[in-house]
Amino acid sequence: MIENYSNKNSSIIHFIGIGGIGLSAIAKLCMYSGYNVQGSDIKNSDILQSLKETGIRVFVGHDYCNINTKVEKVIYSSAIDKDNPEFIAAKDLNIPIYTRAQMLAEIMQKKKSICISGTHGKTTCTSMTSWILSEGIKKPTTLIGGIDYSFKSNLQVGDGDWMVVEADESDKTFLSLPSDISVITNIDDDHMENYSTMQNVKASFLSFANNINDGGYFIYFRDDPIASKVFSNFKSNNMISYGTDKDSHIVIKNIQKLPFGHKFHLSGSIDKKKYNLRLTINRPGIYNVWNSTAAVIIALLHGIAEEKIIDQLAKYQGVYRRFSSIIEKSGVKYFDDYAHHPTEIDQLLLSAKEEAANKVVTIFQPHRFSRIHSLYDSFCTSFKHTDYLAILPIYAAGEEYSGVFDYEKFAEDIKKKSNTNVIILSRKQITKLLRDIAKDGDIVLFVGAGDINEISRDICREI
Repeated sequence: MIENYSNKNSSIIHFIGIGGIGLSAIAKLCMYSGYNVQGSDIKNSDILQSLKETGIRVFVGHDYCNINTKVEKVIYSSAIDKDNPEFIAAKDLNIPIYTRAQMLAEIMQKKKSICISGTHGKTTCTSMTSWILSEGIKKPTTLIGGIDYSFKSNLQVGDGDWMVVEADESDKTFLSLPSDISVITNIDDDHMENYSTMQNVKASFLSFANNINDGGYFIYFRDDPIASKVFSNFKSNNMISYGTDKDSHIVIKNIQKLPFGHKFHLSGSIDKKKYNLRLTINRPGIYNVWNSTAAVIIALLHGIAEEKIIDQLAKYQGVYRRFSSIIEKSGVKYFDDYAHHPTEIDQLLLSAKEEAANKVVTIFQPHRFSRIHSLYDSFCTSFKHTDYLAILPIYAAGEEYSGVFDYEKFAEDIKKKSNTNVIILSRKQITKLLRDIAKDGDIVLFVGAGDINEISRDICREI
C-alpha cells in the first residue's frame, strides 16, 4: 500500500512542468510515497492550485534558482526544452535528470501494471478500467491523462498490488513502461512531429505490444483497420482481441442506442472460459462501447464477478473534458471536449448529432500548427456532423511558426468538404454568436486541446 509518510524522506524531487496532466499525477504519487516534492510551471492553473492544496511546493515560472543542492533528482515533462533554466541548473549541479516516463517506470516496478495506450480513447479506457477494478477487494493505484469524475483527480492512490496507467504514445516514452496487461485501443496518424511516418507509428505500437512481462496479456481492438493489420501475425498465447468482427475473441453485438449511452452484449472466451454479458454504458458515443469492452476484459482477467462488472459500468461517470456537460440554459446544452484529431472530432460530432434534439454548434480551437498542416485534408472532412462551426485561432502549444496561416482558406475548404456553415472568429465574438444562433434543443460543443476549456467556462458564465 502506498501511504502518506509526512516528512519521512528529506530528499527533494523537483518536477519541471509539474502543471501537466501526466506529470502532476506522478508528482502527487511521489509525495504520497514519502518524498518532499516541489515543481514549477510556466503559468498558474487549476492543477497547480490542487498541487498546492496537497502540500506540494509550486513555483510559477521556470528559474535557475529553483534548483539547489538539496534536490536529489529532477523530472521533466516532454514539453520542456533542454535550454530550460532549471534543466541547465540541474546539469550544472550534476543532479540526476529523468524523463516523466523514466520516473513512472521506476514507480511501476513496485507493482503489477496495466498499461493502456492507443491514439484515441486511452484516457477514458484507463478511467473505466480503474473504476471497474475498484469494485474488487482492493483498489488499484491509477494514473490517467485527465481528471476522473469518480475520484476527482488524475491520480487514485490504491491499496492493491496493481497499477493502472495511461501509456502515452505521443513522444514514444510508453515503450519504457513495464506491463503485465497491455491494451491498444486503436492506431491513427497523430504526433507526426515525433514519428514522421505511419510506418514509425505502427512500429512503436508493435514494440509496445511486445514489451509485456512473461505471462502477461495483450488486448487490442480488432475492428480498428490499422491495429488489425499490425497485429495480424502477432504471436502470443495471451493475446485477446475484441470488436464486432465475429473472429474476435470477445465479440461485441446487439448494440442498442440509449439517450446518452448504449446497451450491448459481449460474448466469447478468455482462457477457455466462456462469457456472455449484457451491459449498459451511460456515456454518449459508440467509441465508449469499444473503450468499455477493453475495461471489462481486464476486469474478467482479475476475476471480478460479472454482476459487479455490469453494475459498475452502468454507474461509470466519465472523465473531465470528454463530452463533459458544462451547463444547460434556455433549452441549450453546452459541452466541453478534448478532441483535437480529425478522427476524434468526427466521432464526437456524430455522437452529438445523435443526441441533439435540434442542431449542433461547434466552437473549435485547433491545436498545433504542425497537426493542422500534417492532417489538413482530414480536418477539412471531419465536421460533417455539425450544423455550425466557429474556428478560433490555432493554439500553438509552444510551437514556433514563422509563416502566416490562411484561416479563410481553411474555413472555405472545411465548408466545401464537410458541407457545413463555417466562420472564423475571436474569443470576444463567441458570446454574441451563441446568443444569436443557439436555440432550444441545440447542443453547443467547445472542442480542442488548448485553453478552450477555460474559454468555455467564461462564455457559459456570460450567456
